[in-house]
Amino acid sequence: MTKQTLKCGNSLGFRNTVMLLLILTLLNCGVDIKSVGPSGAACTRIEGLPGPEDLALDAEEKILYVSSHERRTSNQTGKIFWIDLKNSSVPKELPVQFPPEFRPHGMSILKTKDVYRLYVISHPALYKTHTIEIFERKGKEWSHVGTLSDPSITSPNDLHAVSENEIYVSNDHGSGGFFRYLFWDDLFRFKRADIAYYDGKTWSNLNTPLFYGNGILYTKNSQGKEMLYRAGFADRSVYRYPIERTDGKPVLGPAEKIFLDSGTDNLELDSKGRIFVVGHGSTYQFVRHMLNADYHAPTQVFRISEDGSFQEVFATQGDLISAGSTAIPFEGRLYVAQVFNPFILNCEYNNN
Repeated sequence: MTKQTLKCGNSLGFRNTVMLLLILTLLNCGVDIKSVGPSGAACTRIEGLPGPEDLALDAEEKILYVSSHERRTSNQTGKIFWIDLKNSSVPKELPVQFPPEFRPHGMSILKTKDVYRLYVISHPALYKTHTIEIFERKGKEWSHVGTLSDPSITSPNDLHAVSENEIYVSNDHGSGGFFRYLFWDDLFRFKRADIAYYDGKTWSNLNTPLFYGNGILYTKNSQGKEMLYRAGFADRSVYRYPIERTDGKPVLGPAEKIFLDSGTDNLELDSKGRIFVVGHGSTYQFVRHMLNADYHAPTQVFRISEDGSFQEVFATQGDLISAGSTAIPFEGRLYVAQVFNPFILNCEYNNN
């Protein structure tokens, strides 16, 4: 078991003090995280991946895609990497021409008999311009085939492409840019982070705003019922919405709130239909880590069953990995990504 308690008065000394005001509105300063699940010799690092915030798995071909962006250095752009889980753990850059000012964030893989695509959120101008970049593979050749943008994509954090004609995008803030985010919405906790929906032709909002939305995931349960899961970072919860259809378009029913008491991040589905979500146990420790890589920040991974029950399956105070963001179990391993430091954690894991 590892324990660490931080005091709110600790000096940060930072190049971007303004961001701290946001964090203080969300604060839970002292937190004790008990180590859970694999640790030590059971885990190795996959290195060479600046800020590997999101992962997408092609389970059939055993390829792991990584959204990589160095977020601690201003004006840095990013890349997409891929890892062949069959033969190697060495990341390789996706062989494609990335669009200008490419700063990848959340992403989603779409694989059908006709299409093999990665849909990737990008922030060409931070707090101002946001896009969804579409990369397509034909045979072994990759190309950048399109860009989606719309005013409803106000501050996209994550997305799920169900098909070319059905994309859900989770905004973490509403419109208005950095000043509005920080000094108005975040200070007063206004709920303006809506879900943007694309039907292949037009965009709309699904009218379920949160204060700081995060990961998003579409599923069908064992009875064929459509569900939409969304992480509410500030609410330390995952929301589950039943989906009904009106003229083919989704209408979200009343949300079920699954309270995890951790700042929820990206959502992934395992082979048994369970949801894996990463949590940030302490927002204060998260921001300390953002400002200085030497400070640890807790990482927790929860597994949510179809009935809404959940189990913490992995946790570290930050010595193994700090500020984790995405977790994917696959063939006896658990791959855990993170927001800032340049590696993915690869652990032995029995996903019973």
